[in-house]
Amino acid sequence: QEMFDLKTKEYKLQMEQQQKLIEELRRKSEQGSMQLQGESQEILLEEILKEHFPFDIIEEVGKGVEGADCRQLVRNNSGVVCGSIIYESKRTEHFTADWIDKLKKDMLSQGADIAVIVTKAMPKDMHQFGERNGVYICQFSEVKSLATVLRNAILKMSELRKSQENKGDKMVALYDYLTSPEFVGQWK
Repeated sequence: QEMFDLKTKEYKLQMEQQQKLIEELRRKSEQGSMQLQGESQEILLEEILKEHFPFDIIEEVGKGVEGADCRQLVRNNSGVVCGSIIYESKRTEHFTADWIDKLKKDMLSQGADIAVIVTKAMPKDMHQFGERNGVYICQFSEVKSLATVLRNAILKMSELRKSQENKGDKMVALYDYLTSPEFVGQWK
């Protein structure tokens, strides 16, 4: 009877250890799965941006490198880079306000014009895309629309800056021409 009880106790302990091991493996598997889900969303985001904006440069920010997940260099019809948008992709159940501060720092360090958080979980008081403290926040389904609007804003601002370049010099040149003997002669 003692031998039987001893063996039974031994099997029980072994079963408990196996159960703990199974639980630990399940937890690690879920954690790895969550990382995989996040990475797959980042890759899909890059593919969507590349497909939707074929003339822009979409750069992946490498793993372990400080910064956002990807960067969009917005180019005009001539291929000139007019500005950039950085994207941070999140696929968690709860929104964290710290993401905004982190992305604002990334925006400064990367010299980006605009920062966007693409997230599954929106802030409690936001039900659709919007802006919070200088960072745009949207769900994955809204990213194409928001990126189009933000990209167009960058292009318009670039055109405006270009038209304002050397404005004083252009006005002086125009005045000089209008008061020149050549123009007066042509006019007469």
